[in-house]
Amino acid sequence: MPMFRRLLPALAALPLALLPACSPRVLGAEGWTFRLGETQGEVRLVPRQEFGVCSAKLVGCTIPLGHGCLVMLDRTYFLNGTPRQRTLLLAHEVGHCLDGSVLEYGHGSIGAQGVVYGEYYRPAVEGFAEAYARAYRAQCGDNLAPLGYGVGETCTVPDPRGVVGR
Repeated sequence: MPMFRRLLPALAALPLALLPACSPRVLGAEGWTFRLGETQGEVRLVPRQEFGVCSAKLVGCTIPLGHGCLVMLDRTYFLNGTPRQRTLLLAHEVGHCLDGSVLEYGHGSIGAQGVVYGEYYRPAVEGFAEAYARAYRAQCGDNLAPLGYGVGETCTVPDPRGVVGR
């Protein structure tokens, strides 16, 4: 059997894997929108078991959608977290969104340097998102209003093109 014929079932199954993240329970969940330049996103607070394509061991999951994204945050973790935890979680997931929409997954030239934040952040994709979260917090503190959550002072968020590892 030709290789492409063997791949067709796997390729056809890919959209099905995304369905849990697009379920009415996720899309209808409590949340908000954000817009940073040309990038826009939807944030939804859901139980992590509803993440679909992402592991339920995580507290956040970002699904890229062209020049935007769907960010799912574990509702309990986010609402019960400290201001620092909420900021780092939301800004980290927004960092994934910006990595895709602005940097086209170039990860801001961050290689394995993300390991300075912990072993989980060694892959460039996680290292960039965490570096973005840390840059966001350094610039805006725990003010999440620029990311669409709550009310707060205006803050110019970091440009993802200028984010580098520490």
